[in-house]
Amino acid sequence: MSDLRLSLIALALLPFVAACGDDDDPAGAGDSFSASLSGAEEVPPVTTTATGTATFDIVGDQINYTVNVTGLTNAVVSHIHIAPDGENGPVRLNLCGTGDPVPACSTAPSGVLATGTNGTTVGTPAITFDELVEAMRSGNAYVNVHTDNGTPPPNTGAGDMASGEIRGQIVAD
Repeated sequence: MSDLRLSLIALALLPFVAACGDDDDPAGAGDSFSASLSGAEEVPPVTTTATGTATFDIVGDQINYTVNVTGLTNAVVSHIHIAPDGENGPVRLNLCGTGDPVPACSTAPSGVLATGTNGTTVGTPAITFDELVEAMRSGNAYVNVHTDNGTPPPNTGAGDMASGEIRGQIVAD
């Protein structure tokens, strides 16, 4: 095939290639994510009737998030952890309940538990925004909601699961 013909084909395909996004751009294609939260997703599983959903939208270098719950009591914190499905991993982004600048989790048993932009990254070494987005895109991140009834010992059942009561793997929408 002639160089001219190859050049014309490349020019014709340019708009399609540009529409696909840049794989090196963490805020490119695949900017909406969600997670379905349940006790069955915890490792090990937790018996609870509580459920929830979480949504995430990446806009530039910001993550907008909302965590909704149904039938959950004593929520104290919610985070994004980094690990594949079926494994526990370290906390990497606080969503609620960890203090300034992250707001407290709602105390309502149903409705919006947490909503905000970004949250607070944690961990040693700290995770970068790009690393967090890549973990979300590759299915290696999950949302966890922890509960505590304030009476020792912890982890006695629904409403008292400091290790996490409902969890869901983050997937691209």
